[in-house]
Amino acid sequence: MTPEEHNKYISWTFLANGLFQGAMLLFVFIFVFAMLAAGPSNGDLPEALFVLIFGFALVINLAFLAPNFVAYYALKNRKPWARIASIVASVLAGMNVPIGTAACVYALWFFFGEEWKSIYPDVASTNSPPRQIPDRTPANWEGSFVRQDGEVVYRPAEPPDWR
Repeated sequence: MTPEEHNKYISWTFLANGLFQGAMLLFVFIFVFAMLAAGPSNGDLPEALFVLIFGFALVINLAFLAPNFVAYYALKNRKPWARIASIVASVLAGMNVPIGTAACVYALWFFFGEEWKSIYPDVASTNSPPRQIPDRTPANWEGSFVRQDGEVVYRPAEPPDWR
């Protein structure tokens, strides 16, 4: 499969996970409010507290739902930030078995591999090189880094003599 096809299928898995999670959230919303509307109002059930708790849970679920659609949009339109959006969405979607877990594994496999660089070459070329150790790294409790013959060498500290 080509990297373009992987990119397309990953976007579809995020869309499927977002739609499935949204449908389940809508089902729970309808069920809870139908239960509140159908039941008799008495002092035993504090409806206001129940609605407040459900509203809080709704906000939390929407926070987990939104990255799926953001990642779908970014992948479909090949935005430069699509890799980051996909990694964030996949980590959050990993909890939603089975579609979210599939989207998580697939996206992490693709974006932590090398194939994504052919689709997003501008982003891949701007990755910073590995950090270089400066000339004078201060010694720490384990040892120190020193320059010898143009190379940085780690010199471990001598262990204390406890005799």
